[in-house]
Amino acid sequence: MTGESESILVVTQYFPPETGASQTRWDELSKRWSDDASVTVLTSAPDYPEGEVYDGYDNQWLRHEKRDDVDVFYTKTITSPSGNLARRSLKFVWFMLISIVVGLLYVSPSVVVATSPQPLTGVSAWVIARVKRATFVFEVRDLWPESILAVSDFDNRLVIWLLEATVTFLYRRSDHLIVVSKAFIEPIVDCGVDRSKIAFHPNGIDLAFYDVEGDNSPVLNDLSDELTISYVGTIGRAHGLSVVLEAAPELDDVQFVIVGDGAEREALETQAADLDNVTFTGRRPKEEVPYILRESDVALVHLKPREIFETVIPSKLLESMAAGLPVILGVRGEAKRILTDAGAGIPIEPSQRDELVSATRRLRDNSEERQAFAVSGQKYVNAHFDWDSISEEYLATITERDDHSNE
Repeated sequence: MTGESESILVVTQYFPPETGASQTRWDELSKRWSDDASVTVLTSAPDYPEGEVYDGYDNQWLRHEKRDDVDVFYTKTITSPSGNLARRSLKFVWFMLISIVVGLLYVSPSVVVATSPQPLTGVSAWVIARVKRATFVFEVRDLWPESILAVSDFDNRLVIWLLEATVTFLYRRSDHLIVVSKAFIEPIVDCGVDRSKIAFHPNGIDLAFYDVEGDNSPVLNDLSDELTISYVGTIGRAHGLSVVLEAAPELDDVQFVIVGDGAEREALETQAADLDNVTFTGRRPKEEVPYILRESDVALVHLKPREIFETVIPSKLLESMAAGLPVILGVRGEAKRILTDAGAGIPIEPSQRDELVSATRRLRDNSEERQAFAVSGQKYVNAHFDWDSISEEYLATITERDDHSNE
């Protein structure tokens, strides 16, 4: 059942004008859902990833604005750069508390959706949903605490236990569980969750967004005509981009462009000071990304070799394929399966310099293969990751009425 009778509240730590996978996902879904339902987004004042509130926004207690037909409430936040784990944890707890208050006072939803990371949004949504007698939907975009253990040395057993207990509670208490990767299903079922309430609704792509002409981004203007390999996205501990610095000296006739910001950017940029063929551009507006990809020859998508990352589908993989770029993929598991099924590029072992060098040389020397990968990848995302279809199916899943038997 859908229609104007439905009032959907989305609780998410991250939302535009920030850029990133979560922000893009909920911008795309919320604006499509607003054609059939009343949609409200509850989020933090935008400060990701630098920890500085964006221009045009104040870190005030509550700000309301309209994004098309979507109501958005921005709450006061504890600003935190992405590399500061302790302060980020405080930020997450704070948002959990303030979002409960705002959600209870300002919104009367029939459906409440929480998206992770971070998982404490699920606690907010569960409280709001139960008080308002609404359907509680928990969206799993990362497995916790596995995700934090994969990218840090964090070993506080009490906190890890609390995270495990929290996500298991949310899995079991949710009316619907949404996963963005099929590889998440079995670990969740192993927590004692009924498989029938789990639905797969992946990230998608707005192909029209990547169908651009001209040059509306200056970041590649000063580069030579050498083969250009671009990495576009967060530069964090999970992404293992030191492999680029290791490979670059072997590839003098190739230009690596790293677009974005994050916890590891400053350290990597310092290490790359003597490398003429590695360029860091900093964070660029989302609207520039299609033009950056269009002017690139190859996309690099990479994560560290951790078991947890074998379950993820990096959004930048789909974006690169949508832009018609061949991909060098340093991610195992589900992402590698998609790349191989799509015939969209070359998979390599994560963090293996020699394999990155070899794949780069292969694509450098074979323009016909680059073109074949590009065409095949674009066709694949069009067939399997269209936002219109995903949003329609997702909305149908979460607006099925039930008796909230998990209360």
